[in-house]
Amino acid sequence: MTGDGVNDAPALKKADIGIAVADATDAARSTFDIVLTEPGLSVIISAVLTSRANFQRMKNYTIYAVSITIRIVLGFMLLALIWKFDFPPFMVLIIAILNDGLFFVLLPETPALVLCVAVL
Repeated sequence: MTGDGVNDAPALKKADIGIAVADATDAARSTFDIVLTEPGLSVIISAVLTSRANFQRMKNYTIYAVSITIRIVLGFMLLALIWKFDFPPFMVLIIAILNDGLFFVLLPETPALVLCVAVL
């Protein structure tokens, strides 16, 4: 729900998401979840699209991190159990740092999700 005045505050408090427009009163802004800084309601569309793109990136990273962790654990288990390979603590630390640290350094900036939205 969107609103800008004190009379909208009770309804916005009960709503799932309360959005205040740019010229809302201070009393109304305190009850809102999102406060728009630009005039008009068209910014809501860009906010939703940006949040969807961010959520997709977080989901992609989570899938990647879990799959890489499973691969590394299975590889270490094979080395330790089958070939009786001994892992010193420093080696485990270096592998853990390289596993997570290199991903963020080498992470290319993926383009944001582009959706076609018609404004009526």
